[in-house]
This record gives sequence, C-alpha cells and structure tokens, in this order.
Amino acid sequence: GPGVSQEARAAHARGASVVPLMRTGGASSGLFEFPQGALQKPPFSTEEQWSLLASNTASVDESAAALAVVVGGAVAYSRKETAEQAADRLRSEMGRDACIICILGGTKFQGADSEALVKAIAEKIESVAGSKAVFVTGGMPGVQETFAKNCGDGSRVWNLLPLGQSSGFGRGTDINAGADLEERKAI
Repeated sequence: GPGVSQEARAAHARGASVVPLMRTGGASSGLFEFPQGALQKPPFSTEEQWSLLASNTASVDESAAALAVVVGGAVAYSRKETAEQAADRLRSEMGRDACIICILGGTKFQGADSEALVKAIAEKIESVAGSKAVFVTGGMPGVQETFAKNCGDGSRVWNLLPLGQSSGFGRGTDINAGADLEERKAI
C-alpha cells in the first residue's frame, strides 16, 4: 500500500532500480503515488519480460521467471559487470553443473539443405545430449533461430542478448548481458 509506494519513491529518487511486479495490483501497479518512472521499462529488460510482470493472463511461473531475469539484468546494469562476471552470473542462472553448448551460425542459410540440416540437428541433439545440456544462442535470425525453434520444447534453450533486447523466437529463455552486441559476444 502507501508504505510500499513511499519506499519505492525513496529508492527510485536515489537512483536505485525498482522492479515492480505490476500484476499484483496495489502500489506496484501504480497506486498510492508509486513512482511513475519505475513503471517504465528499464534498459535491462526486454518488452516481453516487462509485459510478463504486468500480465494477469501470464502464468505465475512465466511472471516469476521474467522477474528473475529482469532482476539479474538490474544487477548487471548496476554493476557494469565485466564479461567474466556476466558469464559467471549466467552460468548460475543456467545451472552450475550444466554442460553449455553454444549454437553459432550465420543469419542466412548458404547451402540448399542447410536449414533442413539445422532443424534435424536440433531435433536429434536435444534428445541425445543428456539432461545437463543447455543450448545457448546469440538470439540471431537464421541458424540460431531455427535451432531454438526445433530443439525439443525449448526449455533448455537460452538466447543470450544485449541488455534490453529480446530474440522474438517464442522459444527458449531470453537472457541479457552486455550493453551491446560486442560486449555480448565477449561473454
């Protein structure tokens, strides 16, 4: 209620990142003079993630996952984390014991059967790589998008993008690190 708004106003005025779970109603939805600036999407969140914080139709798990990623982005943004720090944070989010398989490839298919080959690889590798395997794309169209959309149910796909960007794949979990493409590549 009003107390939450008062605390949020004070934090926001100090320059702290305030991440409201707007779907809960009350102060976090903008009532009680909640700071309007805190209701605007920050640079460390994607549009999709921010909308999940406000959506009453999204599942609780979807909103909770989005909140966790946004908070992770806020931490990275506030620290201006190094590539090594970002990689460590991401490894923590994906699971310390995960086998991370990076999916690289062009934004356009060159060979006549390249797209079909990527689809077939994505379908087969997901089933044989083992439960500890996770697949990381750079959120790029072409090879990476095709792989993400054809890798099982997408639950083990992570799309690594610069802060505030989203893949738009509709598959996998978008995660953010680095201010731009060059910083993201370093991670």
